[in-house]
Amino acid sequence: MTPLPKIAVALLHLPSEEWLPPDVSRLPAALRAQAEGFNPKRRQQFLAGRWLLAELLFNQANCPELPEIDTTDNGRPVFTGSGLPDFNISHSGEYIMVALSYGHRLGLDVEHIRPRNKLMALAKYSFSVEEYQWLMAQPESQQTDRFWQLWTLRESTLKLAAKGVWQMKQIRINPQQKWLSADFQPRLFGLTSRHDDIAWAIASDSLVENIELWQANGESPYLTMARVPCIYQFKTP
Repeated sequence: MTPLPKIAVALLHLPSEEWLPPDVSRLPAALRAQAEGFNPKRRQQFLAGRWLLAELLFNQANCPELPEIDTTDNGRPVFTGSGLPDFNISHSGEYIMVALSYGHRLGLDVEHIRPRNKLMALAKYSFSVEEYQWLMAQPESQQTDRFWQLWTLRESTLKLAAKGVWQMKQIRINPQQKWLSADFQPRLFGLTSRHDDIAWAIASDSLVENIELWQANGESPYLTMARVPCIYQFKTP
């Protein structure tokens, strides 16, 4: 397979609760059979995420079928074959996102930007004092966006290292100086972005040099390249 760009990302907006991938020929028969045992919502998320991953891998490396996926002891999914990229899948509401990268590990989180009751109380509990104070100092009209920026950066860091949400307090972010650190991840790089009404972030153990963003509209089996929105980069101080 030919090398991928540093990171390739694909985004799918599910058009309805009943939608299923238009073409599952790149998904192994055993995986499709596995999905039949899920409830409708779980089946949609599972098949849509694997379909998007398979299409991105075909798009980037001409891989005709999604390789076998295993789950590590700490619950992180990985391809079992050698020479295959690291990947991550995330979903929020009607959005599903996948990311691929050769040569280093990554974590991905996407969140549908939406109002949430007691948002600042959650920030006070989950974030560091410095992050919370920075968030409180933002214009009220921007606080929701800024909250999800910090939240996705934290979630992607946890997914990078396959840690649980109870370890979120071990992550520290300085939004002004753009640095990011975690007790469990000595070398850490992150980026956050906003695309339409979603926020997303990628954490990696190596510097991210470039990103390709692809989209699927839910009606076509093909991915189309999209403009990468403004990205904010973070790194270990």
